[in-house]
Amino acid sequence: MGNTKDKLSGKDWFLASVAGIASYLDAALLVSAGIALAIWSDHFGINPWWTGVISTSLTLSVAVGALFGGRLSDKFGRVRVFNIDILLVAIGSVIIAFSGNMGMLLLGLIIAGLASGADLPTSLAVITERVAPEHHGKVITVTEIFWILGILLSQALGFVTSTMGMTGTRVLFLWIAAVALLNWCVRVFSPKFRQVEHELYEENAHKNLAAQSGQKVSIKAVFSSKKFLVPMITVTGFYLFWNIPANTWGSFVNYFLVTINGRTQSYSTALGFFANLAAILVLFFVYMKLADTKYRYAMMHTGLFLCVLSFVVSGIFGGTSWIVFSAAYFIYSACNNLHGESIYKIWTQSFYPPDLRASVTGVSIAIVRILTAVCSVFTPMIMNYSPDLLMWLLVGSLVICWIFAGSTIRLVKKYDIPDPGIKKSNTSAVHE
Repeated sequence: MGNTKDKLSGKDWFLASVAGIASYLDAALLVSAGIALAIWSDHFGINPWWTGVISTSLTLSVAVGALFGGRLSDKFGRVRVFNIDILLVAIGSVIIAFSGNMGMLLLGLIIAGLASGADLPTSLAVITERVAPEHHGKVITVTEIFWILGILLSQALGFVTSTMGMTGTRVLFLWIAAVALLNWCVRVFSPKFRQVEHELYEENAHKNLAAQSGQKVSIKAVFSSKKFLVPMITVTGFYLFWNIPANTWGSFVNYFLVTINGRTQSYSTALGFFANLAAILVLFFVYMKLADTKYRYAMMHTGLFLCVLSFVVSGIFGGTSWIVFSAAYFIYSACNNLHGESIYKIWTQSFYPPDLRASVTGVSIAIVRILTAVCSVFTPMIMNYSPDLLMWLLVGSLVICWIFAGSTIRLVKKYDIPDPGIKKSNTSAVHE
């Protein structure tokens, strides 16, 4: 341990960084829409119901994009789908930026959401089939760092433009379009990037296949075999009940602080910025160091405990107390990635053969985002009705997430999935 073999190479970092932009854009779209929500509500004169519909249209589009994008990439080539997706994100973001009415706004959100969703399972599969299995935790953490950067930079831009009204929202989405277009140019026109993709595939493809015992499995087998279906249910359940609180605050924290708690747009974006700055520091200095070690699940349980505690405190002392909520939100944001999406991504790449990973991950993401979208429709109304009720619902969601996490860990042991967080027993695989 501690030698260079335990570290990501320069090529690993390059691949993960280019592919990680998919996670950046996913987060940036959701958070930028959340920042703009109060402004759009005022500008277009819409009620809480339509506020929920705007957020839901983006979340639902990401879900549909993930469902079809993952399967298309497995059938027609991940790199090809990988490149088309990112260009469409840029186009959709430009439409959002210059939308003059609700119809144009929804069109842009749908295009950008579909493309961003399709890129999520595709980019993840591109990474994990080219990086050595013993580094999957680290390289997936890189995508999570980009995800948090998407939140962080969007909140920073939101703070800078918080007094600019609709002009500020245009800046937010034109920035997303610029990042997507630059990333597309690297993916399509950079000989160095194509060379790195090829070299890493040649170096590590055999290791990833060996880790799956050379399995060749049809998509139908995923839904007909307990060995594949049960892990899909537990992993998807884990991600769903983690994602409900994450999406609630990613999409509605500004709306909650401004509309429910009476804070300013500047205050809400500043709080989000510093909370997520803490999150990215935890990811880089704690999670990334320990992701591929025996402490993987100790971190997960610690993160879940602290996140549950943050909402319990907010529920007890009042969701309408902006001071208590601000402290709870800061703790939640800092600890949320010790569990959740990082481990979800590792699990989706561990239970299935490489040729099915994008498809299965796409189905899983689609289910989660669709159900999360349904919740988003009602979230503003619950916030207006009772902030305390919202806090306790989020506590319940994280407790269910924790239960699914325990079930998935048992399946990792049962099927003898290579996992540094699980102690190996000479008899465990036989008896189970």
